[in-house]
Amino acid sequence: MKKQFMIRTKKADFNSLAERLGVDPLTVRLMVNRDIQEEDMEKYLHPSMDDFGDPHKLMDAERAASLLQNAVENHDKIRVIGDYDIDGIMSTYIMVSAIRRVGGNCDFDIPHRVRDGYGLNKRLVTDANEAGIDLIITCDNGIAALEAIRTGKDMGMTMIVTDHHIVPYCEENGEKQEVLPPADAIVNPHRDGDQYLFKRICGAVVAWKTVAILYELFGLEKEAEEEFLENAAFATIGDVMPLLGENRSIVKLGIARLRSTDNIGMMALMRAADIEPESITSFTIGFVLGPMFNASGRLKDAKLGVDLLLSEDQNEAEQIANELYQLNVDRKEQTVDGTEKALKLAEEYDSDRVLVLFLQEVNESVAGIIAGRVRENTGKPSIVLVQGEECVKGSGRSIPAYSMYHELHKCEDLLQKYGGHPMAAGMSLHNEDVDSLREMLNRNCTLTEEDLTEKVYLDCDMPISYISQKLIHEIENLEPFGNENDKPLFAEKNIPIRRIRQIGKEGQFLKFELKISGSDRSMDGLMFRDCDVFKEKFQEKYSEGLYRELLMGRPSRDVCITISYYPSLNVFRGETSIQVMIQDVIF
Repeated sequence: MKKQFMIRTKKADFNSLAERLGVDPLTVRLMVNRDIQEEDMEKYLHPSMDDFGDPHKLMDAERAASLLQNAVENHDKIRVIGDYDIDGIMSTYIMVSAIRRVGGNCDFDIPHRVRDGYGLNKRLVTDANEAGIDLIITCDNGIAALEAIRTGKDMGMTMIVTDHHIVPYCEENGEKQEVLPPADAIVNPHRDGDQYLFKRICGAVVAWKTVAILYELFGLEKEAEEEFLENAAFATIGDVMPLLGENRSIVKLGIARLRSTDNIGMMALMRAADIEPESITSFTIGFVLGPMFNASGRLKDAKLGVDLLLSEDQNEAEQIANELYQLNVDRKEQTVDGTEKALKLAEEYDSDRVLVLFLQEVNESVAGIIAGRVRENTGKPSIVLVQGEECVKGSGRSIPAYSMYHELHKCEDLLQKYGGHPMAAGMSLHNEDVDSLREMLNRNCTLTEEDLTEKVYLDCDMPISYISQKLIHEIENLEPFGNENDKPLFAEKNIPIRRIRQIGKEGQFLKFELKISGSDRSMDGLMFRDCDVFKEKFQEKYSEGLYRELLMGRPSRDVCITISYYPSLNVFRGETSIQVMIQDVIF
């Protein structure tokens, strides 16, 4: 993938703002670089629950809560139908727990990824009807389930949708018109006319906001709804929502709550992953715990994840958590194998700007992850298609310059079903239409070479000599980092290398001894990615012999490198030292 390194050059009176806020000028620069306005900086540094949006602003949220209240008071049977990813699992747990808390007769169901595909369908509705269900409420799905919801209404059930996905539309006279399902209430911040200020919330937050109004109707204290803050935060990270505005406040405060969770299932999952609760970060959720929930839906049944969170029995929770851990191990192995096949196939379509890769023998449950890996390696929007039981199914992952959902909308005549976000989408189609989809997406594609070049934004040039433990703690206070709240990245040019060591079980990682300018001291720099690429480029520029000399700590001449990095603290045997995590070596 091509990379272009760019230094952010936004201007402000960093020193005076730093003095007023009581922070380092660099901390102010980092906020300015992330478009945090001066009047919002205090809130950014010290988020609170006052930052959360008013649930009553969500269109139909009051009506949905009122319908739920009536169902509870009439002793109707209620079924929550969620989705098989992290967001779907968390939103289902929130809704089921809340309805039961106010005395509702509530169970849940989740589509099976292989048998059902994404979202509410007629089978799930028919099953609910046969079970005597009076009201169905969806979580993290339903906005596109027109036929399924119509079926439910024809059967006499009350149908409520809570969702956050893009509302389907058609074009009439050159104007977009919403295509809404015939539900009794539809709670989705993307609806035309919705007054909720921050639109980019996940399905679990939509469910949580609806629950907040339900609790009001039943006279519960506001603190009761706050028990779901940790789940809303978990889902916001897991669904890769932008960590800005309300989302950042939810995640920041939710992680703090998660570190002292009393949920038996969540604690069991942490133990299974060997994670200490107090060490939980957005990274831990996104790359360790979250994938364990996702693995249940990918390789078995997402109901396991909800069962884990609802469990009140320690032994049961431990058993489910260990099963999720093993499922995730299996998922990793399948992902590695599938990614290798996908990248090899991608070479055959090297001239395509949108990659559509048909991997017939790959498990459809890992298609989305593989698509993400292909996008990371190629920098191109990537769709991985696999052979399902009745048709071809696929998942796509995109880049900022390419709205995958809207581009698929242009190809809807070729698709049986599709949905998602600008950055990710799912779809199903007939086998004979695979080549046509590839051809149409690329024919419609307007991406330029500039769009396909990954932009690596550096916050500023900063010598490693400027780093202090106090500064690192200030930077850590800007967490959680993630989508649209990037982890800070700095650069220093021409740092002398004193030594290189190979580390890791197989020597696959590198540890640099970097000389601090203006002193005889040195600092460790760790490199965990593209180490083979670094070695190859270094030997091209210098020599294989000089590389060996650096490994022995005896270079025959001065060697300097330019790096992009992130500073961190290393604690070893009670001693704390500063180190830098090297992201790229720029030759």
